[in-house]
Amino acid sequence: MKRALTALLALLLLAGCGHAPSEAPEETLEETPEESPERPLETEPAPAPEGLSLKVEREVYDPSLTRYTYFIYNNTDHTVEFGDPYQIQRLEGDVWQDLTPREDWGFSLIGYILSPGGTFVRTCTLDYYQEPPEAGRYRLLKDMGDDGVLTAEFSLGDSPYTAEAPYGLAPLETLPLSYGAADAAGTGAVLFTVAGEENLKAADEFLQKSSLGAACQLRTVQDFGENDPLIIDVVYDGRYLWRMRQGDYFLEKWFSYIITDGTDLYLSNGADWENSAKYGSDKAFLLPEFQSSAGIVEAVRTQMSERLERGSARYLLWSGDGVWHAGLSGDAAPTEFSVGWSKPGEGSAAGLYNLQDWDGVETAITGISWQEDGMLLLQCETVSGDQALRVFDPETERLADAGGAGICGLPPAP
Repeated sequence: MKRALTALLALLLLAGCGHAPSEAPEETLEETPEESPERPLETEPAPAPEGLSLKVEREVYDPSLTRYTYFIYNNTDHTVEFGDPYQIQRLEGDVWQDLTPREDWGFSLIGYILSPGGTFVRTCTLDYYQEPPEAGRYRLLKDMGDDGVLTAEFSLGDSPYTAEAPYGLAPLETLPLSYGAADAAGTGAVLFTVAGEENLKAADEFLQKSSLGAACQLRTVQDFGENDPLIIDVVYDGRYLWRMRQGDYFLEKWFSYIITDGTDLYLSNGADWENSAKYGSDKAFLLPEFQSSAGIVEAVRTQMSERLERGSARYLLWSGDGVWHAGLSGDAAPTEFSVGWSKPGEGSAAGLYNLQDWDGVETAITGISWQEDGMLLLQCETVSGDQALRVFDPETERLADAGGAGICGLPPAP
């Protein structure tokens, strides 16, 4: 039977650094917008226990940006259980007024468990309310069940965080051709010049946020005065979009993981260094060669180990448009593969399949690639020791050999 990846009333365990959605497409929860019962929020809610806190990522957003990341920190000695509901209020004079939810919107029936020392990351949005976004003071209220209600304030007004630049960095396409380290100084970018590096802490913050599953962006500028500056953006929203610009030349690719060889940090589709080599993954430096600190390298090494222990896909490849993903389970299930789609803000879904449920000829999948027509090409080994190519249609879930023969429905994995 097909593995159902839609979950309601599920309890998710988030502790320590949490989990990274970049590693979860094969197990992504598709949340159904159903109305859920929630406790009415008081205008002035009672404070939550000491050590339990809520923070909206930025203090001020431009009114054009209507979706915001928030963090819940559990620095208490007990586990906290809560659901999806939240409320946003606007300060009207001296009174906090609830915004009015749209009639076509409701919260998902899903529960969360946050262990002591854990951090929870989620987003809230003004798009779910009838009142249009406008400059002013706002307050997010988060119902924490038996632990009361958490609050965090933020504002809409003059801000670099806009719909066009949600992370405060102007898009690469809008930067002048002369853009270099002097222009990027003070913007939050990491700079590499003949004088050394500047703001390397931004890379640590990017790694921390992405490991928690928080959308974020890292910009590096390499400007050594010899050639056009090299500007690289990495945007994380559950996967990593790597974009490079040098002069008027642009290049972009999608990646699934951050890995390390023990010295440098790379973006890759392999879950660790060995699987990247095994499946011939493309790689891109996250930071220039030999510029990664020992601390950040060790943090990524730990993430790789935890990723393998969780059973994440050993190889996870995104289509050119960043919508479809295909994953391989590796040696534990060599003929198994997953296919699904993911669109931030819209949802996701995935299925798990096994070639042994088709004709039993294949013994291992040795590689996958997305074709221009949207089909997934699988390179396989067979019982006779030969190589074979199979083509999978993600829309119809049908399989064929590369010559077009033998088209059939592939039974999903049990």
